Amino acid sequence: MKVRQEKTNEPKALVSFYWDCQNVRVNLNQANCLLNFASTQGIAVIKRAYAYWRHENQSFEKALYELDFDCINIASFKPNSLDHKLIADCKSTVLNNPDIKIVILVSGDGDFANLVRELKAKGKKVIVFAQFQVSQKLIKLADEFYWVSTIPFCEQVT
Repeated sequence: MKVRQEKTNEPKALVSFYWDCQNVRVNLNQANCLLNFASTQGIAVIKRAYAYWRHENQSFEKALYELDFDCINIASFKPNSLDHKLIADCKSTVLNNPDIKIVILVSGDGDFANLVRELKAKGKKVIVFAQFQVSQKLIKLADEFYWVSTIPFCEQVT
């Protein structure tokens, strides 16, 4: 009896990674775990971390740069300015690029619910990671949801 072999050289999916660092704060190990998880999904071609970096831990920003994140500084104190920038960036990049198949959103903020709806309407898989508080709407809309404290494929270091 002949066993059919599956092709293993299928191209990996392209992944776009957007992180609301003001909503989800993690240690360096968890940041590495998030990237390890992303690599199980495909190739992370976009990695952006949003915060008002002048008020954040400068060593964390530096560590993210070393992990090849684009650290986007949001200097405005207008309400939801970070959310608006992240949403605009994600839409302009992901919705116009059919090669990006997966979006990882690190935030529990319900302001991202409409973005998740739009991404899914365009056939994108959306994976959400949150910490402490999360919008129930966001959990229901996501294709996959995880707590940062229990990142798959990661050994948590305390």
